[in-house]
Amino acid sequence: MVTEGDIVEIPLPDGRSAIGWILHMSKHFKDAVGLIVFGLKGQPGIGVNYDPETDAPLSMKVLGPLYTHVEAIQYYRWTRIGHQPISESKRLMTKRRVADGVYVGDEYIGSVEEVGEPNLPVMRAYGMIALYGEIETAFGQSVV
Repeated sequence: MVTEGDIVEIPLPDGRSAIGWILHMSKHFKDAVGLIVFGLKGQPGIGVNYDPETDAPLSMKVLGPLYTHVEAIQYYRWTRIGHQPISESKRLMTKRRVADGVYVGDEYIGSVEEVGEPNLPVMRAYGMIALYGEIETAFGQSVV
């Protein structure tokens, strides 16, 4: 079983794997798991954007946070390959809109109007086929 902070390998239908980081395991939103995806395993500079002139790393491209169900992790046999505790600044990556409310992790921050951030990402739960599609779109390689 994975826990918050675990680095996971996510098997893809074509035999490759994506690398993700579990940022949130919800108790409030029944078994929802929030994660970010760094890229495809074995991809040079996984998820890193480079300056085209100097080839120096500029920033790390990540996908997410995305939410799926804990059963998907078990059923599709995600593998824990490491652990990195989640700092408060990284926990803020889970800040999202759920209906008219704003949450960080399971903590209700206030209404969208009270918080004053109408453009926050909306929490969407993905099945694995949709998650594969998001990974393909973000990292530009067919996984299905």
